[in-house]
Order: sequence, then structure tokens, then C-alpha cells
Amino acid sequence: CIACTRIMEQLSAFILSKDSETHLPEILNALSTVSDEILIIESGITGKSESFAGNFEKARVIYKEFGNFRDQRTFATDCCMHDMVLFVDSDEIPDDNFLKSIHELKQSSFEHDAYTVSRKWNVLGKNVHCMYPVTSPDNPVKLFRKSRVSFSSSNLVHESPKGYRSVGRLGGSINHITMRTKEELKSKLESYTNFASHDLILKRKKVNRFNMLFSPVGAFFKWYFFRGGYKDGYIGLILGGYSYQYTLRKYLKAKKLLINDSSPSDSKSIS
Repeated sequence: CIACTRIMEQLSAFILSKDSETHLPEILNALSTVSDEILIIESGITGKSESFAGNFEKARVIYKEFGNFRDQRTFATDCCMHDMVLFVDSDEIPDDNFLKSIHELKQSSFEHDAYTVSRKWNVLGKNVHCMYPVTSPDNPVKLFRKSRVSFSSSNLVHESPKGYRSVGRLGGSINHITMRTKEELKSKLESYTNFASHDLILKRKKVNRFNMLFSPVGAFFKWYFFRGGYKDGYIGLILGGYSYQYTLRKYLKAKKLLINDSSPSDSKSIS
């Protein structure tokens, strides 16, 4: 009824994009069924997001040069008009049950500060059991109240909302279709480890020969054997190597950053 519609709490949604075109139209179509506003935070240059957004009355594009994931999400959250914020990336496709769950919450009420959802990972064209540093499915927060929750204290990469006092559960799931080719996997390995190396320093983690020698080996065994990567066949072996390379490179890059930093307090962290 009209009276009920007027009291429903409105919802903003945002999508981080960098010249994304493969799944963006499908994601926009899905979010348009539950969102009162959709922001595409674009860090690319092709302008295709504009043409996609033009098909949806609720959607608009905001351009922002990419610095890191945390700051990009913080910027997007600040730009959202409504207090309840839903966010997905340009390779995360919500299913119908997920959308139905959000629609039902809008009709009743958002009782919690944040809501998690099951997210299934598809890497190199295969549904996998794990992808460093998460198992699949994982359960990230994807809906939150921005007046109580923020990304301000999160990592630069693998960031998540912080500060919520209560958390609920959304139905359905999100299909995360990422790293479709080996070239894309290599590219993301480089960019993610750049951010991860800075996170090591910011958290004042030890960067020494022991960590550089044994942590990558430990990461491979953990994610390939104990987290179930071996169940994914050849793809699982590739991702086991990814966990090794990720861990090794973040320490090597952190060490290089510390060496290049003239600060005496930082140089003491190297051994």
C-alpha cells in the first residue's frame, strides 16, 4: 500500500569499477530492484560505465582516481545519500534470493547495524574451495548502516566494514567471478601485494628472513592442503602457488619499503 511504501527505509548501493563491462549491466539490473540510489565509483577511463548507468534512472557515475580499496570504499560510502548502504564489486553478482532478502528487510526494518551474506568464489572459470586469504563460500558484510559503521580502520586491501554492534544474515548468495585469466591473476597479485606490504608496515609486523623464508611455505600448505585447495585440481594447485607468491612478495616489498625509508625506527624492524 502507499502508506507502507512511504515508511520503508531507503537504500543506497555502490559498485567499485575500473573500466568494468563484463558483469556491470547484470549487476545494475539486479541492484535496481532493491536500491533507491546506485553509485558507480569509476576509476577507469573508457567511459563505458556512463553508458551502462544511462539505462537506469537510479544510477549515476562518480569518477575517483584509485588509491587503495579502503579509501575508495570510504569515499563511496560518504557519497551515498541514504544511511543503509549495500555494496558489491563489479565482479560480484547477487542472486535472486539475496535480492528478495533485502526487499523483505526494507518492508519490515533493518534491525542490525550490518548484514553478512554467503559469497561463492569462481576463479579461472571454476568454483573453488578457497582463494587466499579466504575460504569459499565466505561471509562478508555487504550491507550496513553508515552512521554506525565505516571502513576507516580497515586494511588497504581485503578491507571490510568495522564498528557494528549487531550483525544479521541475508538470504541467498553473491557469486564472485574473479581472476578469469592467468594474466588477470598475475596483475592482481602485483597490485594486492603492493597494498599488503604497506599493511604489514602500518601494523608494525616483523619483516625478517624467517618470515620471508617460512611464511610463504606455510601459506601454501595451509591453503592447498588444510583449506581444501587440493580439491580444485589443477586450478587449486595454481591458487596454492598464488598463496605462496602473495605471502613472499608482500614481505619482500615491505622490506624494500623499509630499506628505502630513512626513518631510524623503521629500519630497526628489518633483520
